[in-house]
Amino acid sequence: MKASSRNSNHELLRIIAMYMIIFVHANMYLSTFCTGNLWTIFNGLINGICNIGVSCFILISGYYGITFNLKKFVKMECMMITYSLLELGILCLSSPDQMAGAALLEQLVKSFFPFITRKYWFYSCYICLLFLSKYIQKFIDSLDHEEFKKLLCLLLLLFSVLPTFFYFELIPNNGKGLSQMIIVYMVGRYIHTYKDTVIPKKAGLLFIILWLINGVSHEFPLQVGGIYHHLCKDNSITNLIMAVILFYLFKNLNFHSGFINKAAAYIFAVFALNNTLVRVIMEYLSDIGFQSPGNIAGFAILAGIVFLILVSCLLIGVIREFVLGKIDQKLIQFTPNGIMLP
Repeated sequence: MKASSRNSNHELLRIIAMYMIIFVHANMYLSTFCTGNLWTIFNGLINGICNIGVSCFILISGYYGITFNLKKFVKMECMMITYSLLELGILCLSSPDQMAGAALLEQLVKSFFPFITRKYWFYSCYICLLFLSKYIQKFIDSLDHEEFKKLLCLLLLLFSVLPTFFYFELIPNNGKGLSQMIIVYMVGRYIHTYKDTVIPKKAGLLFIILWLINGVSHEFPLQVGGIYHHLCKDNSITNLIMAVILFYLFKNLNFHSGFINKAAAYIFAVFALNNTLVRVIMEYLSDIGFQSPGNIAGFAILAGIVFLILVSCLLIGVIREFVLGKIDQKLIQFTPNGIMLP
C-alpha cells in the first residue's frame, strides 16, 4: 500500500511528541526548579500528558504506514551507532569513574549494536515493527472492517483497558515494548483505512479532561500494600485516547513547512541523546550551585532547558548528516538493491 504524502501537521506533532518525551525525563529534576504546591501541580500536569509522546509517534507511523527495506535499515543503524558512540563519549567525559572496565566494555558493545542490545528500547522496538510491517499489513488486508474493529477492541481491552483499571498487566512493561507499539500502529492503520475523517474541535475538551484525570491520578495514586497504581503509563487507555485526539486535532491542520519537515527527519537523534543530555545538564546545574526562583519562573526555566535539549539533539542530527552523510550513502550503495523480506 502506498503511503500518503505528508503535510507538516503531523511532522510538527512528532517534534512536539519528542519535546514531551524529553520533559518526562527532565521532570525527575522538577524539585530543583519548583517547590511546594507548585511542584505538585506541575508534576501532575507534566506526567498527565507527556507520556503520550511515544503513542503519538507510532500513531503517525501507523497512519502513513512504514515498509521495510534493507537500505533504510542500514541508514538507521549508521545513525544510531553514531549517536550511541557520541552518547558514550559524553558519559566518559562527564562520569569517567562510571565508564571504566566492564561497564565501559558493555556500553561499547551496546553502542556498536544498538538494535540487538536494546540500548534504546524504542529504537529496537521500532526496528522490529519495521521488519514486521509488511506482514502486519497483509494480516490487516485479510480482515474486513468489522473483524479489524473487533480485533482492535479485543487487543485494547486485554493490553490497555484492563491494565489501566486493574493494575495487573499480561505483559508487565507498562506499555514500553513491541506489543504495545504494534497495537498503536494498528490503530493508526485503522484510522487511515476506515476513520480518515475530521473530528470536532470540542474533542479538545475531552483531551483536557483526560489530562486532568491523569495528572490527579499521578499525584494521588492508588496505594494498597505493595501496589502503587496511576493512569500515566504508556499503555493506559486514557493516554491512548489522548494521543488519538491530539493526532486528529493536528490532522485538522493543513500547512507545509520545509523547515519543520527537515527538523523532523532527525528525531532519532533526540531518542538517542536526550536522556544523557538531561542528566549531564542537571548535574552541572547542581555542581555550580544553581538556585531556582522556585515558582512559575522556575518551571519556565525547566521548560526552556527541555527546549534547548530538543534543539541541540536536532542540530546534532543535522551536523551528523553534513559530516557523515556521504559515508552513509557509500555504505548504502554496497547494500544490495531490492532486498525485501519474503
